Amino acid sequence: MSDETETVLPAPGTVLKTLSEIPDPGGLPADFAPTPIVILRSGETVTAYLNVCPHAGRPFSLPSGKTLVSEGRYLVCPFHGASFDVATGACVGGPAGKSTLKPVAVTVVDGQVVAA
Repeated sequence: MSDETETVLPAPGTVLKTLSEIPDPGGLPADFAPTPIVILRSGETVTAYLNVCPHAGRPFSLPSGKTLVSEGRYLVCPFHGASFDVATGACVGGPAGKSTLKPVAVTVVDGQVVAA
């Protein structure tokens, strides 16, 4: 996803996933098109980012939907091992350098993860 094209984000209130579907801790791709979004969960805390590694330009989620979250704190790119802090989106290791993930505002309402 290049910076030259406009990113289409979900309208506030759009349901992206049911909280119970998301591994705890873990992550899954959101139920939203055309923009790939990954939703991450640790207990009742949920964060979301564009599902694109800034280093490799590839999705964090594998085709099966599996998303690698280490220690419940780090989102890991399955292709090159770049690691990002789940809470802040900041790169904490690997080849992505000082990159930061692009956040997507979400909240949990009645057990559903919705765009905020």
